[in-house]
Amino acid sequence: MKKQQLLIPVLIGLVTGQVFAEGDRPFSVVNTLRVGYSDNIDRSSDDKDGSAFIRDMVDLSFRAALSDRTDLIFKSRFDYRSDKDEDNLYPSLYAVLTHSVSQRMLLQLSDKFKSGEMTSRYGDGRFDYFENTASLVSSYIMTPKDSLSVPVSYTIERHDNEIKEEDTDIIVAGVNWKRELSPQRTWAALNVNQILVDYTERDSSFESTRLTAEISHTFNPEWQGNLEAGLSFDESDRGGLRGDSKGESPYLRAGLAYTPSPRTRLTGDFTHQYKESDNSGYSAETSSEIRLGAQHDFTAKIMGKVTARFEKMDYDAGDTEDPVPVEEDETIDRFDFDIRFHYKLNRINFLELGYRYTEKTYDTADTDWDENMVDVGWRVEL
Repeated sequence: MKKQQLLIPVLIGLVTGQVFAEGDRPFSVVNTLRVGYSDNIDRSSDDKDGSAFIRDMVDLSFRAALSDRTDLIFKSRFDYRSDKDEDNLYPSLYAVLTHSVSQRMLLQLSDKFKSGEMTSRYGDGRFDYFENTASLVSSYIMTPKDSLSVPVSYTIERHDNEIKEEDTDIIVAGVNWKRELSPQRTWAALNVNQILVDYTERDSSFESTRLTAEISHTFNPEWQGNLEAGLSFDESDRGGLRGDSKGESPYLRAGLAYTPSPRTRLTGDFTHQYKESDNSGYSAETSSEIRLGAQHDFTAKIMGKVTARFEKMDYDAGDTEDPVPVEEDETIDRFDFDIRFHYKLNRINFLELGYRYTEKTYDTADTDWDENMVDVGWRVEL
């Protein structure tokens, strides 16, 4: 997918950023240039091919008050990647329009576009994809402590022809009631969400009605935590002779943040859910994900950040879309580890040094891969 023509808005954004480089301005421009090496640039399961790469990321953001009731925020990232014989540009765009209908009612309309690369059990190497989410959120303040919001969103996901069966349309609608229990410390919420998933290139779909209760609490200036738990009522249409399947599944999301000092922050998050499938052979999956992060400012100029992510995706043989059910379940594991250091040269210039390890394993498919990547970078903030 060649996207060379998108260099035009990148150049326009850079020129605009220079114009507003002095003084208070609604624009900001961040350019990050990285040069690195990957020992498996194609993320191949067989013959690893190491290669150097160049990556240039241009982040543009714009904020404007259209009136005393209406605000507009626009953010974009243009991610240029050059490795081996391929040069690709992956744009990501985000725009949100916020309007105060009254002192109690707020409307928020947004659109988020993202593009990039991914891997698949049905092919070796990297594949391009994009997704776009349009959403509308209506929020109403009922009392000084109670608020009600109604979010609605529509997402499309599209992929390269080799993995076109991953294409998906997702509609989500919900009602959320939030109550402040302790000012600046504790709030609780009740959430109802309806999820409709259509696998556009397959004769299958997935539906879920999710009921959850949520609480967030600040224990003290150092510790903050949140917990959301509930139940999902799910229905999978596996297409053809397989028919429908119905059931209930638990939903759990928990997070904890620890800030022992202004220079250090530790975070941890866990999510467990039964959801739409990222594997075109099944109509649904059970996902368990753990995220850990640590950030520390060693000095006023040196900052380090470490993140780790592990996701376990389980696929039940009963959710297969094959006309003849498979006899065994399937499990896919993914692990990501990233460490990065930043050095501040001056107000606008920063140096970066990073290392990333990624691993993905399949227990029933011979497409396991892992990748080590190291890079050095230069970031300019205007």
